[in-house]
Amino acid sequence: MSKISITQKFQRRIKKLKRIKKFVFLLTLPVPLYAQVNWNAPESVIGEQREISFASGKAVVVTANSLASDAALRTLKKGGSAMDAVITAQTVLAVVEPQSSGLGGGGFLLYWDQGKKSLQAIDGRETASAHSKKDTWLKPNGTPVPWLNATSSLSAIGVPGTTALLWEGHRQFGNLPWEANFRESIHLAKEGFIPSPRFLQSISLAKQIGITHSPTFKSLYLPNGRLPSQKVPFRNQSLALTLTRLAKGGVSEFYRGAISKELIKDLQLHQNNKIPSQTITYEDLANYRVHIRKPICQQYRSWRICSMPPPSGGGVAILQALGTYELLSKKGWSDQTTNHWHILAESLRIADADRSHWIGDPIDWPIPAEGLISKSYIEKRSKIIQFERTILSPLPGNPKGSESFNLASQPRTSEGGTTHLVVVDLQGNIASYTGSVETVFGSRHISGGMILNNQLTDFSFLPNIKGKPIANRIGPNKRPMSSMSPVIVFRDGRPVIAIGSPGGWLIPHYVTTALIRSLDFELPPSEVVSRKLLAVQPNKILLEKLKNWSYPQSKIRKDLKALGHQIKDIHFSSGLALIQWNKGSWHGAADPRREGKAVSLPFNDNSKNRSDK
Repeated sequence: MSKISITQKFQRRIKKLKRIKKFVFLLTLPVPLYAQVNWNAPESVIGEQREISFASGKAVVVTANSLASDAALRTLKKGGSAMDAVITAQTVLAVVEPQSSGLGGGGFLLYWDQGKKSLQAIDGRETASAHSKKDTWLKPNGTPVPWLNATSSLSAIGVPGTTALLWEGHRQFGNLPWEANFRESIHLAKEGFIPSPRFLQSISLAKQIGITHSPTFKSLYLPNGRLPSQKVPFRNQSLALTLTRLAKGGVSEFYRGAISKELIKDLQLHQNNKIPSQTITYEDLANYRVHIRKPICQQYRSWRICSMPPPSGGGVAILQALGTYELLSKKGWSDQTTNHWHILAESLRIADADRSHWIGDPIDWPIPAEGLISKSYIEKRSKIIQFERTILSPLPGNPKGSESFNLASQPRTSEGGTTHLVVVDLQGNIASYTGSVETVFGSRHISGGMILNNQLTDFSFLPNIKGKPIANRIGPNKRPMSSMSPVIVFRDGRPVIAIGSPGGWLIPHYVTTALIRSLDFELPPSEVVSRKLLAVQPNKILLEKLKNWSYPQSKIRKDLKALGHQIKDIHFSSGLALIQWNKGSWHGAADPRREGKAVSLPFNDNSKNRSDK
């Protein structure tokens, strides 16, 4: 070996050591210095994948936090239904993952009742106040309020729907007493839990977004100006009291009792008399109702895919993108081929153009949802896609049912604080549930230990553009368009997959990609949730920045550029939760980009029941 090669080898080793030293140094820094805000995926604060948690058995739970998964599994062991497990998991998540969901937010539930062989969609989306005005998000000069400022405003807080959703789900599908499903969360709030890395990083992220308006947030989550210690259990006594009241008093306690009165009192204390906010009232809380909606379903090859209808735009986008991909894809494709990535990106981009234009709250106007996913419309839309080049910023189409409306498209907004969980119980009932507070820690306002949402910033800040109204404009009692899209897949009339993800506007992108991998490529759940992801903007492709794209992925990247795609590398904030029926057993997996965990109840003592973290 020559002296030059020895020197080069030594230099390479020195560089490697420096990189390792730099990485270790970064990990020892205070979280705010390395948890940077990514507005394409606001909750992507970790940026490194963990080992994949997976489990298989007769009953399976997958949530975004190990404490929630374990608690939900104990509920199933006690004879609880999938709905009881959802209540247990969501209330625990309100304690241990408050940056993403909780009683001060809202959600969508897709529930399969195995006994009745029926599928139901429960809409617990937040609503605007009955006093909301179309100029809520406009300055006096008519220009939009900056999004970051809006998120901390009292005007951003919608009437929470999570509690009403859980109550309605329990009324229909619960086995255990309502109060029994709160024991785990009350205990954790009282006695505390060791903060997870993501919990701490999310607090730092919230600080960057802005917390000066909320002294309660600072005193709870940043005591003495410092992050909570990972050596001391973190407690939230106010939330423990709220959960206890709710467990004993039921839904009326939240919307008409002590909890609601305290919430309105807290909002009034933060009112600026010089610049009063348009915020929710006691009457708004008392009048809140969940909606039981008909799931939106579409055939995809030999499967039937079902998701949430409007005000979710995510369900429509998934079905439309899958329909387009089905028409243009070829047998034998895999995610190692350029054509797959190109057609997937184009299908998602066209679906995005339509949902930002046509989707809003059905109480406002008749949304052409069926027209958007009809076979004839998807065939027409697919014809604008070309294999030779990309089409940047496609215009929305004109589906059946939209002929009498002349609308403008809503500009995209940022979203972040969301969670997803899936459950199948011992009787075969299945829940696919997405909950949210919108931004990381919502509005950062707190009442009764609960994080209050900022979901009303999901409305378009402009009510109209050049005289044309926007479908998703704010209005009295309206629910803002959402990207949340829980999914259940059927084959020959029986459920075979339940899936969903957090991730704001990008949720349908994550779920569509995962479904193609499960159904077309027949990948196991652990690979479906962990492989590299793609998302789109009107004029860009967003590629996941985890490690260097190795061959053939590096070639795919080069080929996509040659087709005219502008590429941006980012860390994604997906949190895919997936369960799938295969060979007589349910298999679950949690997205390694977050802190999720899959757990299961085995068929017998000898069956596999593995949960790796």
